[in-house]
Amino acid sequence: MSLLKNNLENLQKLAKERTVKTQTIEYDLETMVKKIDRNIIKLNPEYQRRHRWTNDNSSRLIESLILNIPVPFIYISQDIDVDEEVDEDVSRYSVIDGQQRLTAIHDFFKGKYELTHLEVLEELNGCFYKDLPPFLIRRLEERSIRCLRIDSTVDQQVKYDIFERLNSGSVKLEAQELRNATCRGPFKKLIKHLAKNEIFKKLAILKEDSSRVKKMEDEELVLRYFALTYEEGYKDYKGGFKKFLTSKMVQFNKLDDNSLANFKDEFEAVMSKIEDEFVETPFAKYRNIDDKLELMSAFNISVFDAIVSLYKTALIKGVDTKAILIQDLFKDQEFFLSCEGSTNDVKKIQTRIEKAIELI
Repeated sequence: MSLLKNNLENLQKLAKERTVKTQTIEYDLETMVKKIDRNIIKLNPEYQRRHRWTNDNSSRLIESLILNIPVPFIYISQDIDVDEEVDEDVSRYSVIDGQQRLTAIHDFFKGKYELTHLEVLEELNGCFYKDLPPFLIRRLEERSIRCLRIDSTVDQQVKYDIFERLNSGSVKLEAQELRNATCRGPFKKLIKHLAKNEIFKKLAILKEDSSRVKKMEDEELVLRYFALTYEEGYKDYKGGFKKFLTSKMVQFNKLDDNSLANFKDEFEAVMSKIEDEFVETPFAKYRNIDDKLELMSAFNISVFDAIVSLYKTALIKGVDTKAILIQDLFKDQEFFLSCEGSTNDVKKIQTRIEKAIELI
């Protein structure tokens, strides 16, 4: 208790700094859709998570709105003050929780899907927005939805924490989706570009419509590559891998254009080198049984850490890896164990990367 009294001033300061100011506001759906159209609220994958709801999910929401069934709050962050003059292509609000719902509402109003598998209003199945009778269109347009507006904050980590705590949607937000919404900047745009690299997608077995891509695992892999390999970043890691990646993303967003251009060239060169010099499935995991390797999985994220670090080093040193038996790494019990269990353990990350680099 005495320790608490001694630290009371620091505690008061921290509580004041981290207290989130909020305001409850209410918009009718017609107004909300107009705000999205005018870019006041931006529903774009560049700044938000990827839309993962099916038409059935979206249709059930529209049915609930028509029937006046209560729906959860939409949480939005005010990024730019209303009195501040900005270009038209800069959004004033970002969605913290409810982006899937807003996208479903906006897309229905814009005629992008028809209602399906409704259970109460079955007669509306197959109807687009324009097909609804006028009284239902009026009801939808005038139906209001409540929003909790959170004041802007300079601290990106505070906003990230809010995203995590308000992650109450039916489809759980993944860590990279949270970073995607909170860590804006030029490096984030580079990640999106590199995640579409055809060689990278082939090597990491990333199919366009897969759940891994929908959860932004492709973009997180690109971030992971730079976080661990840039200036031997893996040596900076002291624990808490999610926060480590977030801090690196914030750091990289501050780099200049020339540095990011070098990032792009290096990543593409490393992926090309892996494709040219590795037989197949470079990020596969194997088990050593009686000195024979047995495939465990075609892609393993721990193996990804080791292999990209090895090939980046080989690229820098001008080493041809074709003569190196890279898969023999799995005959090293210490390396294999570093790819098992709690793989984001500090020691395991350092072990697998350094053992891979030692092959050169």
